[in-house]
Amino acid sequence: MFPSPGGAYPPPEELFAGRYAVDGALPWGGVVSYYRATSEGTPLILCVLPIDLSRSKRAETAFSELAHRLGSIRSGAVARVLDTGIIDGVPYLAFEDMRGTPLGTLLRDRQLSSLTVLRLASEVLDALGAAHAQGLAHGDLTPQNIVVGRKRNGQLGAQLVGLGVVPLIRAFPEASPHAAHTGSGKHAVAYMAPELFGGGTITASADLYSVGALLHHMVIGSPRVGWEADDGFDDVPGLPDVIRQAMARHPQNRYADAAAMRAALDWLEVESAKQNPQTLDIAPWMETSNIGSIPVPSLNSPLPPTLATSSHPPGKILSTSGARPIPIKPVQVAELRSVRTLRWRQIILLSILLGSLLFAGYWWDSKRSPNDTTLPLGLDPGAEHGE
Repeated sequence: MFPSPGGAYPPPEELFAGRYAVDGALPWGGVVSYYRATSEGTPLILCVLPIDLSRSKRAETAFSELAHRLGSIRSGAVARVLDTGIIDGVPYLAFEDMRGTPLGTLLRDRQLSSLTVLRLASEVLDALGAAHAQGLAHGDLTPQNIVVGRKRNGQLGAQLVGLGVVPLIRAFPEASPHAAHTGSGKHAVAYMAPELFGGGTITASADLYSVGALLHHMVIGSPRVGWEADDGFDDVPGLPDVIRQAMARHPQNRYADAAAMRAALDWLEVESAKQNPQTLDIAPWMETSNIGSIPVPSLNSPLPPTLATSSHPPGKILSTSGARPIPIKPVQVAELRSVRTLRWRQIILLSILLGSLLFAGYWWDSKRSPNDTTLPLGLDPGAEHGE
C-alpha cells in the first residue's frame, strides 16, 4: 500500500478488500476486470469477476472450488493465486504480479517470427494442460486473454488469464448478466468450438480448438475461416495440418489433450528445421527442441516423443475476507515496443552524439586561434616594397 503524505498507510476503508491499494485498470480479458495493485508495497494483479454470488449459494461454492483449483495449477504460464475473497457478493482473486501486453494488441503492431509463434503456442498449451489436469477449462481463449511479456532471457513469453471464469458464469445465469458471453475481443466467435454455439458444455477439447485458431491468427493475421489454403506457412509447412486437427468439427477428431498437441508442435519444429536448414526463424536442431524438451535420441524415432511437463510451484489461498470496494481509476499501461522502434531511436541518439562531437571540435579549434594570420611559406616580407 502506498504511504500517505503524512507517512502513514491509507486506512483500511480506503483500500480494496481492506488491504489492496489499486493503481489502475488493465486492458486484459473480456468480461473480467483486471487491476494492478499493491499490498504493503508488494505489486500484484487483482481480478474481479462479473457475478453476484449473493444470488446463488451454489455459485458461491463453485467459486470457492475454482479458486482452490487455480491455486493448485503448476505452470509457469499461469500466475500464482495469492488471495481470494467476496465483497458484497462480488468475488475477486489476487495473483502474483506480471507485466505484458494482450496478444491481440501485439499482433496489430508487429509480425511474429515462426519460432516465436510456436513458442507462445507451446506455453499456452502448457498452461491449458495444467488447468485441465485440475478439472478447469478456459472457455474464452482469445488474444485478449493471453498476456505476452519479455522474459529474463529476452524472449517473448505467454501467460494465460481468465481460466475457468466463463464456465463459472455460464453455469449460473441467474447470478450473472454475462451468462451468454460469446468471447473477448475482435473476431471472438472465430475461436469458439462449433459445439459451444448450441449451448454445449465447455471442455478441454474446445480449448484446443481455440489454440488452433490462435495459431492461424499469429501466422496469417486472422483466425481461420473454413478450409483455407496453406499459403503463408513457408517456414513451418506442416503447421496447417496441426491447425486442421485442432479445429476439427467433431471433438473426437481433435488432439487427445494439450500435451499431445504440444508434442506435435515440438515435433513440427524439429521437422521444419531439418527440412529448411537455411531458415532464419527456426534454428537448426541441436540438443533439444527450441520450444519444448525433446531429447536427442528421439530424432531417430518416427513418432513424436513423450513431452516433459514443466514445474511450477502452486499458488496458495491466503484468506476469503474483505471490505467494500473503492472507485478504480483507469491507468495507461506501457506496451511492448518493437525492436525496429528501439533501433531507430538508437540511430537518432547516435547521430545527435556524433553531431555534438563535431560541433565541439570545430568550436574548440576556432577558440584556440580566432584571428591568427600566417604568411604563406616562401613569401619574402620585403618583396611588396621592392626590397
